[in-house]
Amino acid sequence: MMGLVDRLLARVAHKATVEAGCSNYYYCSNHVKYLRQCCLDQGCQTVKVGTC
Repeated sequence: MMGLVDRLLARVAHKATVEAGCSNYYYCSNHVKYLRQCCLDQGCQTVKVGTC
């Protein structure tokens, strides 16, 4: 079920971020999955999105 949620979020985030000039990068650290998002006008931010 978590994979389905991840794919849905990725689609929504991709559409919104492409329009805003942003890029997304997912990575895992200490069994926690993070999303690193960098936008041209807002800089970068990192948020926890789940487990690896």
